[in-house]
Amino acid sequence: MAQEEKNLSGFIVEALKVRGMTLEKLSQLSGVSEGALELLLEEQFEKLPSAPYIHGYLMKIADVLNIDGKDLWQRYLENNEELRRSGEEDTLPPNRFITPQINKKVVIIAVCIVVIGGYFILRLPSLLGKPELNLRNLNENQAIVKSSQFTIEGSMDPADKLTVNGEVIYPEKDGTFKKDVSLQPGFNTFTFEVKKLLGSSYTVTKQVFYETPTPTQ
Repeated sequence: MAQEEKNLSGFIVEALKVRGMTLEKLSQLSGVSEGALELLLEEQFEKLPSAPYIHGYLMKIADVLNIDGKDLWQRYLENNEELRRSGEEDTLPPNRFITPQINKKVVIIAVCIVVIGGYFILRLPSLLGKPELNLRNLNENQAIVKSSQFTIEGSMDPADKLTVNGEVIYPEKDGTFKKDVSLQPGFNTFTFEVKKLLGSSYTVTKQVFYETPTPTQ
């Protein structure tokens, strides 16, 4: 008559007897606590940690007792029908001392958003609000000159857009600008319009009166 195959508990107990080893000694050599060993021998598997931990315990026990670890694991599975159906999907719980891996792409995108957001916040006064225009030689609404050549000078925010009578004027980096114009005798009207990128516009009209010289007799 064939000898009945021993279950997990019986197999471990027999291996301990063959080697004359106590449970305490097995615990010392394997690093598995006596409490966990006792639960294994009593087959109180529901009180033990998840399957990956038990698999590690059995491999250590098998190494100390010089028996087949795979065989020991299979005996454990034979006593746990539910675990055998889902065991491979079990995973070790996360180690709370391990720093979670950071997604570099997410970090780069977040940094870009912060940088761009900070840039727009710093540039907000330049992008929004009412634009300013300072005309150096046209402080009054009208100016009287005796030359047909006139230079319009002023300053503005270089980020704004300036047009004079519909013609775009490009300022220097510091915001200063000059525009040479030819005057017709009498009144010459100049309409200045300054626009911010996302804000409002400002329009002002100035007149320059070109007083032609009186012919001498």
